[in-house]
Parts: sequence; C-alpha cells; structure tokens
Amino acid sequence: MKRVISFLVLFTLFSPVVLSQAEPPPLLHVRLKIEGVQKKRSIASIHQALLSVPGVKKADLNVPKRWFFFNDYDNVYALVEFEHGTLTSETLIRAVERISGPKNIYKVKFVE
Repeated sequence: MKRVISFLVLFTLFSPVVLSQAEPPPLLHVRLKIEGVQKKRSIASIHQALLSVPGVKKADLNVPKRWFFFNDYDNVYALVEFEHGTLTSETLIRAVERISGPKNIYKVKFVE
C-alpha cells in the first residue's frame, strides 16, 4: 500500500502538467492611407493614437522618401495589426481623426 501511494505521489509530481490554453484570437491586418500629415511629430502622435486603441497589437507607419532624404508626407500609410472581433474599422479611423488639430486635419482611408 505504501508503494502504491508513493508511486502516485511521485507520478503526480513528475508527470508533465498540461494546462488547457485558449488559442489567441487571429490577428487581422488593415492598411490605412493617412492624409494631412505635415511633420515628423505628427507621425509619432498618429502611431501613439493607433496603439492606444484596445485590441491593436502593432502599428507601423510608412513614410516614403522623396529626393533621397526628404520625407514624402503626401503618401503616409499605416499597417495596423489587431485582434479579430475586438474593434471595428471605424474605431481606427476615429482614433486618428480625433487627434487632428487646427493645423493638422487628418483624413483616413482604407486601402485594399
């Protein structure tokens, strides 16, 4: 009887524990064209606004170069990665347009 109990104790201590983990929700990617950007500081505020939306995992802003070293602020795109079912497309648009000011009025469009 002692052997059976000791075996059960040792078996439970050294057996691998398998915890059921819920699979993370799939991530969706959306590409946005942002108009009205004029300065590098605007890029940082747009990036922060997108990351502050609940459910957004990653936001990358692409500002191409014009003439080797000048930024082309007319062609700013954001690639946003977020959890499926946590937010709507309008939430991302409102997050960026909400930080518009009197000098910078941002317009956001979805790009397919």
